[in-house]
Amino acid sequence: MNSRNRSILTFVIVLCSAALAVVGGLRLLVPASIDWIDALWPGIAARVLPDPVDAALGIAVGLAGMAVGVFGHAAARAGRAPVLLRIATVVVALALILLTPGGLIPFAGYSFAVVVILGVVVMTVLLVRRHPWWGVVAIAAVAAVATWVVVGLNAAEVARMFGPAFVEQLPGVLYAAAYLVAAVGLIARLVQGRSVPRGSFARWVLRHRTAITVVAACCALPYSIARASWLTPWPLGAPSGIDFSAEPGTLFTGLSLGAAMLSGGVLTLGLVRPWGRRFPRWMAGLGGHPVPIALAVVPASIVAALFTVGGVEMAMSTLEGTLSDGSIGQFLEFLFVFPFWLWGPLLALATWGYAMSRRADAAPDVQSEARPLTRTAPRR
Repeated sequence: MNSRNRSILTFVIVLCSAALAVVGGLRLLVPASIDWIDALWPGIAARVLPDPVDAALGIAVGLAGMAVGVFGHAAARAGRAPVLLRIATVVVALALILLTPGGLIPFAGYSFAVVVILGVVVMTVLLVRRHPWWGVVAIAAVAAVATWVVVGLNAAEVARMFGPAFVEQLPGVLYAAAYLVAAVGLIARLVQGRSVPRGSFARWVLRHRTAITVVAACCALPYSIARASWLTPWPLGAPSGIDFSAEPGTLFTGLSLGAAMLSGGVLTLGLVRPWGRRFPRWMAGLGGHPVPIALAVVPASIVAALFTVGGVEMAMSTLEGTLSDGSIGQFLEFLFVFPFWLWGPLLALATWGYAMSRRADAAPDVQSEARPLTRTAPRR
């Protein structure tokens, strides 16, 4: 990691940690000033901790994150990695994960559904610029689908309902995201900076990263298949007794979330596919260029942390009866249809393997550039 990226990473860690400390102080001193926090679901730790203790720990972990971030930056510049600092980094990152509020995955799902829709539009534009005739076909297909969802599925009304809810939940989501971003930043510092993977576990991940990535991508299938079945007479996981013809907005919401989940699985596969290393040639202006490592690693790492924490938190809510009747049957069904608890850790390993592979590919280039310097040295 170069000095510029290291500085950016430190800034993000310190900024997020400072925000957590400030919000924790407001929760203790003037809770009425941040009433939006009441809408947050309890995280893993908050289920067993009183609210004042949770707020105090938020202050403590925020201050600790700032300290570890600054000292870690100084140690990285000096080329040192003290054992105590590495242990402190692990402890603080784990505390951040445990203190992360819940309820992020539903919000992320709706938000990513919007991103997928915008992404389809952008991809169509890039295709039109490179291949106009194929672009015309793509435009016709996108226009047909857009007409169907707007006219037939009442998408405009759903969008009007989503907008105010998005704005209302945004402060709490940003607060919860600060926990995850700070934790991911600290973890990234632990594993960065090596041109070749070291350690038996790192070598195992690199060796089996294709299988790990494929299994992670398959985690998107149960939910996507269930939502796609809503287009058939045998809808899986649909509200009991619902008539989609009378409630087309519900059908649009379910299909959008299913498409978002499936898109997440496809993007996960990108960690082992050629288009995850170089942009496809049909993408005008980008085709053939290398995909920046950070463009793949940073979002995937944050999503991996979100899925891991959110998956465990949602599973706990299912057992408690918040998201179901608390029965073992529904709990097992939830684990199968919403396998975020598995997708998150596998995505983290797949992302790590991708980063190690990209660094290993770049290493020969550096060596080949240095080799001619030795060959042109004068002979005695």
